[in-house]
Parts: sequence; structure tokens; C-alpha cells
Amino acid sequence: MKKNLLMAFSILMVFSMLLAACATPTPQTVIQTVTVEKVATQVVEKTVEVTKQVEVQVTPTPVPSSRKGAWVDQMIFTSIDSADSAVTQLKAGEIDIYAYGVGSAATFKAVQDSPELTFNYSYGSADEISYNTATAATTSTLFTNGELNPFSNAKIREATNWLIDRNYVVQEIFKGLAVPKILPMIAAFPDAARYVDVMSGLTAKYAYNPDKAKTVIQTEMEGMGAKLNNGKWEYNGKPLTMKFLIRTEDQRKDIGDYFANQLETVGFTVDRQYKTRSEASPIWVRSDAKDGKWNLYTGGWITTAVSRDDGSNYSFYYTKNDYPISLFQNYRNPQEFEDVALKLRNNDFKTMDERRDLFTKAMTMALENSERVWVVDLLAFTPRKANVQVAYDLAGSVAGSLLYPFTVRFTGQEGGTMKIAQPGILVDPWNPLGGSNWIYDSMPIRAISDYGVLTNPYTGLALPQKIAKATVEAQEGLPIAKTLDWVDLKFSKEIQVPGDAWVDWNAKNQVFVTAAEKYTSTQPTAKIKVTVTYPADLFKTVTWHDGSPLSVGDFVMGMIEYFDPGKKDSPNYDEALASTIDANLASFKGVKIVSVDPLTIETYTDLYALDAENNVTTWWPGAALYGYGPAAWHNLAVGLRADADKKLAFTTDKASALKVEWMNFLAGPSLDILNTYLVSSTTQSYIPFAPTLGKFVTADEAKARWDNLTKWYESYHHFFIGTGPFYVYKAFTTEKTLILQRNPNYPDSADKWSGFGEPKLATTEVDGPGNVKIGSEAKFNVTVTYKDAPYPTAEITAAKFLLFNAKGDIVLTGDATAAGDGAYTVDLTADQTKSLEAGSNKLQVVISPLSVSVPSSATFEFVTAP
Repeated sequence: MKKNLLMAFSILMVFSMLLAACATPTPQTVIQTVTVEKVATQVVEKTVEVTKQVEVQVTPTPVPSSRKGAWVDQMIFTSIDSADSAVTQLKAGEIDIYAYGVGSAATFKAVQDSPELTFNYSYGSADEISYNTATAATTSTLFTNGELNPFSNAKIREATNWLIDRNYVVQEIFKGLAVPKILPMIAAFPDAARYVDVMSGLTAKYAYNPDKAKTVIQTEMEGMGAKLNNGKWEYNGKPLTMKFLIRTEDQRKDIGDYFANQLETVGFTVDRQYKTRSEASPIWVRSDAKDGKWNLYTGGWITTAVSRDDGSNYSFYYTKNDYPISLFQNYRNPQEFEDVALKLRNNDFKTMDERRDLFTKAMTMALENSERVWVVDLLAFTPRKANVQVAYDLAGSVAGSLLYPFTVRFTGQEGGTMKIAQPGILVDPWNPLGGSNWIYDSMPIRAISDYGVLTNPYTGLALPQKIAKATVEAQEGLPIAKTLDWVDLKFSKEIQVPGDAWVDWNAKNQVFVTAAEKYTSTQPTAKIKVTVTYPADLFKTVTWHDGSPLSVGDFVMGMIEYFDPGKKDSPNYDEALASTIDANLASFKGVKIVSVDPLTIETYTDLYALDAENNVTTWWPGAALYGYGPAAWHNLAVGLRADADKKLAFTTDKASALKVEWMNFLAGPSLDILNTYLVSSTTQSYIPFAPTLGKFVTADEAKARWDNLTKWYESYHHFFIGTGPFYVYKAFTTEKTLILQRNPNYPDSADKWSGFGEPKLATTEVDGPGNVKIGSEAKFNVTVTYKDAPYPTAEITAAKFLLFNAKGDIVLTGDATAAGDGAYTVDLTADQTKSLEAGSNKLQVVISPLSVSVPSSATFEFVTAP
């Protein structure tokens, strides 16, 4: 739901996955004559073949399908708040998928017990408490309404970590379907395993300690001028009330009540405002945070794809770099934290040791500043009908999967209507530059868009979707490796940015600035160069939903928008978008269109990923590039004209400042305004940014585009188009229903992504002596399995252990020793156990498989005595 505009850090499939034909073959019982034994007899001195008729299961060879695009004809999205209600409707056949990560143990049992239903796990959802940290001025502690904002104080925010008993929340609220969380890294993903020692130390430091929290909060509140009167905080003689927005659709209601109780124990008066997402969004997303309409919010986030690099999370969740809403734009941190977060966002380091140092600082400072207090990572499940097949993501489940629109189907069937429910739909306005960021809206948007590269739902690596090939050239010494053969990786001593590469944008003259023009005395260099080549028939086979063929102009428009909204000379300047653009430009070095036939693009940047596959920047004009949806140059131009004339605004921040409508390409009052600009653009055969885009878009193309969009608007009455396998047929904003129709012109075969093996998740167990004499050797056995079979050692990238003493401190870390497939040992020497004190110790082992990016861990407790 985040990341920057340049790097489409999409993710790739495991090669345990098999690309299968379209129709799922059904095993059939047939009568077959087979030789079941051969008998040699000494009497006749010959071998006699004895044959019998037996019943055997035979899977027939699947018949290839000629179907293009999606398997189903239609998807209907509706809103159901309650997971229990959704399960009832699943059983009744009223819906087919409840696309939400459910964390209720009772609901989970109901799904498990139903033969009509199935489910999948996912690991990318998390719950937290978001604080409104804004004040009227940077030196103030007050909102614009004159009320004191206690959560503008970082020490108070930090102290509230000690108010939360996360183990209690896991056991009592989630009944075990969650794990405690204190940082923005997903516990099930690689970086959590990589830095488990640092995380463990911080977890111990911020463990439940209400007395410490109370002491810190009292000191800081008194320093801010508040007074404790009869156990309740007051400011200027008036009660100080915290307005707490508590979501009601899931366990966040219980989390909210629990945390409100905890705040009341330290003197706060809490106004518990129970809200659904549609009721809460206008307050926490759309209001000016400085006005103090709220103080806290029970936030929930989903990482939609397996993340192999969680470094950018510190920028996203704690700075104004990546999310253009008032809450985030008002974040203020110590400069050191800002610098560290930006470096991790842009991977501004040369070695993994440098990266570890940055992560250690970021983790520490995230807790010290605590713009949000994390509570749990969910072990969520997504229920669906048993006859529904779909490629789900280990992080984002079905809702977050880029592959779901290509793979969702009824078993053994082509066509039909897939009915999908979520706890919301059409929550906020849709537009590609600054529209809705809700998972409930981004799920259908993924079906409308397409991608240069797609996502492996198990490993987090990128796979080519629309591109033909890619090469990553990296500076020697950078910690980049490749796993898959589709991308080429090579290293060079130096990578120079060519003089004709576009490195900046002159918004006043609407032209790109080349490297030669900007760097007159130096030769710019980059850490990596990425070259992508598209198929030769790209512009003949791919069309926008309104019938307009994809063109080079669509790619160039994306490159312009990478700069333009952040330039003050632009009529579309947007301060909220400028923060993201500035963060991107800190690492961007240039882009060059090498060829238009076939389309070949070089990108130069200092931002790199650890995996070669995830460095591939495609500039595909879809949701991965623009952030909030796909855009053709012509439908985006309509919005840009309305934004420039201050009739509408792409972001809620700008809309609030101008007191205009937050632009909606899909519904509402925006449509009449946008249509006005469509009419004038059609009359003029308008080409936006004509000094540049006019070199790539002909007058004939412009006329055809405007004619196509006019016909589209007359037919479907909206401006939200893409190149994906589905298009928006109808949107009912009042009824909260969205209908997507299969795109009959989508060029790819329906079976392109049909076959997936089950994710090979490891199960780890540790066993050993329950009592260890201090100063003696101790051996612990580790068993790693998949479906009760030994996990091959060749498929495990790391097996690490951590040893905690009786105080909970980490006293030893190391690598477990392989002892055959599925077996490891941890051997503690006499000198190592000599350092342990008498008491209960804990050994934690973390296993990192190769075929899935979800580590497995297990712990074993033992007692030491002299």
C-alpha cells in the first residue's frame, strides 16, 4: 500500500509452482489392464505374465483453453462488516469469497468445521494505535482549537508502549491468532528473522510496565502545563479528553476498549467514538490533523505482498515521505531519524553491515518517537467457497494478491460471476495520483490495472508480466544477488549516466532537463542501471479499456508525473505529493528511452534492492507507477486540467486547503467537472505538456483518444480506465456495490498464471535436556518438516539460534549445525553454559526456507543450575 513511485517492487513466484493448462483435470476411476506380477517357473522354463483388471486413479491430460484474460465473466464487490455474517452468506452461496484477513478464533472454527468452505492463511496484517501528533505550529503543543495535544510529545507516545500487555491481547482478544508486535516489520518476513536479536532486545525493553509508563507520562504532562486533579488530567482548568476513533468491524474494537482502559489508569479521560471505516475515514484521513478533531485511531494495515525488504517501512510509517494525507504530512522527527529512514527507503548503503547499523538505529528511534504504537501481527485467514480457486499471497492473502484477478475461478469452469465481499468498498475517492489507499478499494483496482512485472505470492521476487526481458547492471561491491534466470545481472566498476538521459523536469517550460544540461562540470554516475525491453507487438496488442491502443505517450506521461507535481512552477503543484517526489529524487539519477520499436527504457538510480529481480523498473503506466491506480495520458489529462484550475484536487490535503472536491474518477460531483474538461479537450484535440508529450503523441492519436474517452464516458459514466483483465462496469456508491466486467480485449491467455503449488511452509521443533548443569555441554536437536516430511537442507538458506538467559537478555547467537535433511543441532559448550545464571533460559531457533519468504521459528526452555 505504499512504496515509491519509481520502483515497482513487485514480487515473484516460487518455482515449485507449475504452469498448468487452463481446465483443472479431475481424477477419474477407469478399468485398466496392467501387469501386476511376473512369475518364473522352473517346470516350463519360461516367464509367465499374469494380468488382472484393476481400478486405478488416472488424471487425464488437461485440454488447453483458448480463453483470453480472466476466467470469470464478472466480479461483484459488496461490503459486509461482520466476518460471522460473511461466513453465513458463504455457506448460503450468497458470496464466494470474503476477501479479508479474519482474526477471530470462533469464526475460524466455524470455517474449519464447514465442508462447504476452505480458507488460506496470510501473515501481512497488523493492528496498531495511530496518534495525531500535529499541532498548530512546530513550536506549539496545542491544536488550532487551543486544546493541548499530549501526543505531540514523543516521550508520552513512547511511554504508552509500556501500557500495552501485548501477550494479553494475543491470548484474550485474538485467542492465539496473532503475535505481539512493537515495530513496523512483519514478524513472518525475512528482515524480522535477519535482525531477530535486535528486535528481541527491544521487545524486552518495551515489555509491559504500567508503573514506568505512568511515571514518564506524569512527568511529561506536568512539563506541558497539565495538572492531575482527582486522578484526571486537566489543562487550563478544563478536563483533557482524548477523542479515540475505535473501529468496530473486527478485533480493533476490543483493542480500542482495552487501550482506552489503560489510558484511563494514567489519568486520561477517553471519549470512545466507535466508527466503521466509512465513518472514520473522513476524520482521520480527510480532516486537517492540526484541527484536533481526533487524538487516537485503531489503525490496521496490510502488506499486500511478501516483503523481502522492510527498510522502507520506517519512512512510510514515521515520516511525510510517502503518504499524502494531513496526518502523515505533519510528522516531525529528529533529523537523525529522518536521515536514517530515508537511507533505508532508498537503500543508501554499500554493505549488509551498514544496513544492519541503519536498521538498528531505525528500530530504536521508531520506538522512541512512536507516531504509532504497534500491537499485533495477525495470523489471519481468508474464507471462501470450497469450489473457488485463486492465487493468494502469503502476506496480503486474496485482497493483496496481484495475481488474484488472473487466477480466480470456479473449479473446472470457465465464466460465471464471482461474488466477493469485504468490510468496505468505495471508501474514498478513486484517482491515480492521490486517491483511496484502502485495501478494500485497491483490491478491485488491481484487477483494472496491469503490470510490467508481477508478484510471486510466496517468495517476494518479481516475474515478468508485460516486459520481454530485463538487465540489471550494478556497481561492483553492492550486495545484490539474483535467484531466477529471467533477469540478467552484471557488475561494473562505474555506471555513468548518459548526457541525453532525462534527470529533471522544467515545469515552467514543460520540458525534461538532460544530464548534460544539469551537470555541466561533472559526469553523473548511478549505483544501478536497469534496462527493460518490451515485446515488439506491445502497441498492437494492448489497449486501454476505452479502446485506445497503448502508446509511448502513456509511458512518457508517467515520467513527467514523476516530477511535475513536486515542482512549484507547475500549475499542478501539490505539497503532499512533493514530499514523496523529493524523497524519490534523492536517489533517482535519470531515465532514457533508448528505442520505441521495441520500447526499450534505461533507468539510472542509486536506489537498489537486494534482489536483482526486484530492481526491475518498468515505467508501466499502471497502479505500481502512479501509486493509486492506472492512467492513460488522456484520462489523466482531464484530471490535471481540473486540478490546475483548482476545481478539483488529486489529494485530500490539497482539496482541504483549497476547499474543493477530492477528485473522484469513478463517481460523485467530480464527474460533471471532469466531463467539462473532456468536452473542451475533445474540441481542441488537446495534448498535455505539448512541448514534450507532443513529440510522442500525434494529432491523429490525440483525436482518436478523445473520441474514445467520450464514447466511454457516455457508456459507463466514469473516467477510471486501465489495461487490466477487468473494467469498471458500474459503481453504486450509496449501496456500496462495484461491478467489474471481464475485459474481452485482454491479450494474454487465461491459463498464463493458472498453476501454483502449495507454499512450502516449514514447521520447526526444538528438543533437548530440560535441565543443564552450569559449566557442562548441552545439545539441542532441531527438526524441520513440511507436511511431516523432512525439509531438504538444500532448500534452507539459514538456521540461526538465539540464547536468552534467565533475565531475558540475549547472551549468545549463532548458526545451527546441519545434521541431514530436516535436522539441525545447537551445541552449547561448557564455556558457553558457564556464563548462564541459575534459572529458566530460552533457546530460540529461526529457520529461513528458500522457496517461501516466511521464516519458521521455535523455542525451548530449560533450567540451569550449579
